[in-house]
Amino acid sequence: MDTNPQPKPGSNGPQTALRQLADSASMLAWMPEPRSEEELRRREERLRSLMDLSTDWYWETDEDDRFTFISDSMQRLIGLHPSIIIGKTRLDLAIDHSHPDLVKCCEKVARREPFRNIQYATNLSANGVMRYTSISGEPVFEDEVFRGYRGVGRDVTAEVDVATQLSLLAAENKALVENSLDIMMLFDKTGKILRVNEAVMDVLGYQPVEVLGKRYLDFIVAEDREKTRTIGARLNRDTNTIRDVEFRCACKDGRVVHLSLSVRWSDDRRLTYATARDLTGRYRARAELDKSNKRLFSMLESIGDAFVAIDREWRVTYVNRRTARFIGRRRDALIGKTLWEAAPELLTSSVFAYCRKAMETRRNTFFEVYYEAAHTWIEVRAYPYDGGLSVFFHDISARRAAERTIRQSEQRLREVIELTPAGYLLADAQSRLVAVNPALCDLSGYSEEELIGESMTRLFPSYPGASAASVQENAASAHGMEATLRHKHGHLCYVLINANTFRDAEKNTLSLTAFVTDITQRKQAEARLEQLATRDVLTGLPNRAALNEQLQSMLDASQQQSVAIMFIDLDRFKEVNDSMGHEPGDVLLREVACRLQKSTRPNDIVARLGGDEFVVAAPCSKGAESAAKIVGKLFAALAAPVDIAGQEVFVGASIGISMFPQDGQTKELLFQNADTAMYRAKAAGRNGYRFFEAEMSVEAKTRMALEHALRRALERGEFELHYQPRLDLKTMAIVGMEALIRWNHPQLGRVSPLQFIPIAEERGLIEAIGQWVLEEACTQTRRLMDKFGRSLRLSVNLSARQLRSADLPQQVAACLNKTGLPAHLLELELTESALIEDMEISTAVLKELKTLGISLSVDDFGTGYSALAYLRRFPLDTLKLDRSFVNQENGEIDSLKFIKAFVDLAHALNLSVVAEGVETKETLQCLREASCDEAQGYLFARPLPFNALEEFLSRLPAHEPNH
Repeated sequence: MDTNPQPKPGSNGPQTALRQLADSASMLAWMPEPRSEEELRRREERLRSLMDLSTDWYWETDEDDRFTFISDSMQRLIGLHPSIIIGKTRLDLAIDHSHPDLVKCCEKVARREPFRNIQYATNLSANGVMRYTSISGEPVFEDEVFRGYRGVGRDVTAEVDVATQLSLLAAENKALVENSLDIMMLFDKTGKILRVNEAVMDVLGYQPVEVLGKRYLDFIVAEDREKTRTIGARLNRDTNTIRDVEFRCACKDGRVVHLSLSVRWSDDRRLTYATARDLTGRYRARAELDKSNKRLFSMLESIGDAFVAIDREWRVTYVNRRTARFIGRRRDALIGKTLWEAAPELLTSSVFAYCRKAMETRRNTFFEVYYEAAHTWIEVRAYPYDGGLSVFFHDISARRAAERTIRQSEQRLREVIELTPAGYLLADAQSRLVAVNPALCDLSGYSEEELIGESMTRLFPSYPGASAASVQENAASAHGMEATLRHKHGHLCYVLINANTFRDAEKNTLSLTAFVTDITQRKQAEARLEQLATRDVLTGLPNRAALNEQLQSMLDASQQQSVAIMFIDLDRFKEVNDSMGHEPGDVLLREVACRLQKSTRPNDIVARLGGDEFVVAAPCSKGAESAAKIVGKLFAALAAPVDIAGQEVFVGASIGISMFPQDGQTKELLFQNADTAMYRAKAAGRNGYRFFEAEMSVEAKTRMALEHALRRALERGEFELHYQPRLDLKTMAIVGMEALIRWNHPQLGRVSPLQFIPIAEERGLIEAIGQWVLEEACTQTRRLMDKFGRSLRLSVNLSARQLRSADLPQQVAACLNKTGLPAHLLELELTESALIEDMEISTAVLKELKTLGISLSVDDFGTGYSALAYLRRFPLDTLKLDRSFVNQENGEIDSLKFIKAFVDLAHALNLSVVAEGVETKETLQCLREASCDEAQGYLFARPLPFNALEEFLSRLPAHEPNH
């Protein structure tokens, strides 16, 4: 049933619409205006018939773009009744409102413009399937008033589907071309490239656009262009297809690649289709294969073996030079020949039999055989492979001879082992003895039968390799390993073991061989040497090295509890040594060591550093209080006299104590501080002790600073000489002066000689200083004599170190010659201690000095080791009486009597006497009454600088010069 409303005659219904459509679209031929209703009806029937035969349908919309009329042809064409569409807008039917054609249509409708062939997707389908529609329309105006649109529509779904399939097919074809690993090109008959795929980028490095319009020959390496130039001519003349033309192309980055080109000519399109495949990898692999073959051949030529390859027909396919030399024929004469043609003698040799067995069984074969033809032993290795047999062989005649020599050597070795004085053993993996020699039997006391089969632990209870497990863990060899061997009778012998362990590929022990040398006597000697190295030879106490080690252990174990380190220096031990001799001195030292040990606990340390210096180290639970008690015991032990050769000798000691940890954390600092304290104790009057105090460290640092400055003082001119005049007590005239050194320190000011002279003597600086004093004093004295015309006797002090110098006489003689001072006016003063330090050297030096004509005097006589024996032994001229005897206080020995006795004794020995430290007139009167020869002291003049002395002499009355 037709659901479209039928227009009334004369109304603006479908008939009018059909008429307008026919007129506007020229769907029918032009005809005159109808002149009757019948004619109009016939015309409408023709239009309807035309529409029924058309593949389009007719439509009309109102002012709101809603469909008001759809021709029945829609139902015929797409199976959708027009009534379903009536009242809906175009957007209601559209699936994608943003479709460009639909947007364009809406824009034209809004401007009331006609539109043509607008194509978009709709849901115009009876079964709801999406369909594509193409519409055309124009606006309708009545009396210039817009009434809507009319037009035609067509179902283009089939055309769109076909176009889509074609597009997909084209995309797939393009993807197939673009994703091809081969270069695909299209070029004309001149070779100009018209199309190319992306593979050109991967293979040659060019973008496709970079090669379009260029000839493919332009990319081919110049040397290969000739063989590709004729491709076009051959395609036209002989065939339309050419395959696999190989050539080289230059890449964009300069690389060269190998390509294989295949082309096909199309007569229809007059174009050439081409593909180019990259063969670079294949060429590279081929080159690598060639290199590998060359390496293989080079290896086969360089190996030490002769090599021959044989195919299954026994024909020689390859031989190296060694094989050719061995057979005695050229290589080219062997290749291609059968084995028996190449070497006929092989047929009767066992070599051929082995090779034939390897060929037949297809198993690797190794054998050694005597090759009769060459009178040579050879080792052969035959390896079957699919193509035949590879045979390696080499001459082992030398090895066989060496093996024979080794067997003979082993026999000789067995004989040597039997005769060697060192013990020998062979043990298996379980450390059981397999073989021993007579020397080991003698060393151990066992017979060979008693040892074979026994474990090594029977002989070596402490040898680390005596068990199988330890043998497996230890290194392959052990040389110079010391161990103990238990003798059959039970005592231990010290032995030196040199062993080798033999292992398999898995490092498991197979056997052990060892030579065992008796070193018992050596170990005993080493023990004695160890005692000598760590013990004081004289006393048996630990020496310095052992002390360091034992004290460190004591400090480590103390856990920061107090430990006292005591430095002990025997007082006046040198007197005993010098007066009684070295042997009694040694007796005294041994007795002191014994008493110190008896006065200390078992865990305390008593050591001798050397000379008369001892050290005691002891833990002190109560700190300094405990240390003081220990020191008291030490003094009590040393207080008793020592009987030496029937003579009682008393010895005292000065002890310095440093406490761990408060006085130092290291043994070195503790030693240093104890030594500092000991010197303080000695300076305080001897036979006492001092604990280390921080101020002592300051003094030690000051002493160090003085020592450092003293080393440069001489070259900086910081020393000067002062002179104290000496008077003849008979005439009361100035007869000379004593030269006294002074040090003017730039920061410390005037430094006392009592401070720096001991440092100079200890550090070996006194000789240079003494030499300067001697020359400076002689020079200045000569200057005074020349100025005042009078003789002046110069007294210069000498140190013990200067006296020990063998060059001293030559130095004094040179000084006298240089300064011009007469020798009889020079007096050298020495201390008693300097004289007796080494009496033989002192006597020799003093006698040589006396030959120069100078005088010799002993300074501070009576304060040291005064003995009449050395006064007669040394060539002395003068004794200087110490100030302590000159200035005695009331209540002491009568000064006059003592001085008188002293002077008389000196005069009896033909010695003159000079009194020092004269400060009062009473003392002067006493000295004159005792017939003392000369005097010096503050009563006459203090020590004067040179300028003051010069002024002092200038005030004296004129004196005739001595001749």
